[in-house]
Amino acid sequence: MMIMTKPLAIFVTTIAAAMAAMAAWDRGGTTLDKLLLVSMSVVIVLAVHLLPALSRRPAASLVWAGCLLCAIYGHLTFLTHANLRAGDVRAQQSTLTVATERQIALAQESLANIKARPISIVATELAASKSWRERAALNVEISEGKRAQKLRDELGHLTQVSTTAQVTDSSDPVTARLSMATGISESAIIVVIGLTFSILLELVGALLWFEAVRKPVAPVYRGSQPETLPIEPAITGITQPVTDDITLVTDAIKSGRCHGTVAGIRKFLGCSQGKAMELRRDVIPLLTGE
Repeated sequence: MMIMTKPLAIFVTTIAAAMAAMAAWDRGGTTLDKLLLVSMSVVIVLAVHLLPALSRRPAASLVWAGCLLCAIYGHLTFLTHANLRAGDVRAQQSTLTVATERQIALAQESLANIKARPISIVATELAASKSWRERAALNVEISEGKRAQKLRDELGHLTQVSTTAQVTDSSDPVTARLSMATGISESAIIVVIGLTFSILLELVGALLWFEAVRKPVAPVYRGSQPETLPIEPAITGITQPVTDDITLVTDAIKSGRCHGTVAGIRKFLGCSQGKAMELRRDVIPLLTGE
């Protein structure tokens, strides 16, 4: 498990830092502003993930809580902008929107080909004209003017339909259904979901780094060099010199950290089979009081 913990921690931290960096880039104005905001946001995310594993001081807990709030704000910014971008994509790919945009383009093209003057001006000239040829041309121009006005009215209607379709189709379908089921506004649902995702991401990153950096507890073994230490057997009460290995194995068996078998002693000390057998012969009398 320890082998997988560190790569997973690096992966989660990279995702969180990338989200914070994207949010900071969207908030910035000039390129320098963007770079400084990105750097600050990445440092804050790293602090949230690494501080619990690196420091146990009370001041570190306060700093960690502040960094957590800032990181959550950054993630909410990213998720909000990502939701808006996704809505734009959904609206652009909507069948109704695409069809309406084509109709708007055709109407604009037809309107651009009409060169007629305003109908009121042409009608005034028609009333004053006496030439039948001139009147015929003016009548054609009036017809074109009426067609242009009809196209303008159609463009206004199509634009309204397109706007309504974009607003409708830009909503996330899951969020929309949750809003209908719960009666809560879509914006409130988006905020709650974003908060939940952000908090979980940061806490998972902090926990993974805590586990990755935490040192495993190993039994203390100072080697096989004998050192004479006096012990008092529980039964006989006789003080006698015993080596470090015997004392270590005896205490380990009594505390349950080592099985009293040759295999258990060999696994505990990492010694040879012969050494384990010899230690077991010396340890058993001390345990049984024989």
